[in-house]
Amino acid sequence: MLLDPIDNLDIFRPKMDFTKEVLHGIATFTADISPSFPYVNAELGGWDYDQANQVLMLKLSEGKWITLHPHKIAIRGARDMEEAQALFAWIQEQINDIYERRGTITPRYVSQAGLKIMEILKLLPMTNCKACGYATCMAYAAALREGEVRLEDCPPLIEEKYREKREKLEVYLKNYGWRALDEF
Repeated sequence: MLLDPIDNLDIFRPKMDFTKEVLHGIATFTADISPSFPYVNAELGGWDYDQANQVLMLKLSEGKWITLHPHKIAIRGARDMEEAQALFAWIQEQINDIYERRGTITPRYVSQAGLKIMEILKLLPMTNCKACGYATCMAYAAALREGEVRLEDCPPLIEEKYREKREKLEVYLKNYGWRALDEF
């Protein structure tokens, strides 16, 4: 087991604005969990992975993040104390499980943050039809990059005449470990 005891757990309201309705938290420990980062990134679709500084950011939903450091885990955006504790327990379990299975996982050293909106846009149908719920394909591309929508949310993209673009887009997104936020 890579990460067993958490030495210190501090859950708090944002220090600059105590009126915020969310909680943040920091857990510290002596174990070095950085060897798990490329595997966690591959399995959980890390938003940003800085290999040189050993920092992995996971975007769970709008405003909810987990940031992994070698000896620290930070969470942002928990609704309440129970959710904050559940997030820490969940990520600890994920780190241990993924690290245990690392021999069967291809590590990923790139991250979703490397996705370019303009590259996504080039691979969309460019109809600006609004069927996805966005006013333009550019807005949909931005939401897709953030993981806030799925490919299926663009009805024209599913049409046979756009199959080649869709396949190229799928490959492009996969190369960065992209996944929609609701896939966790």
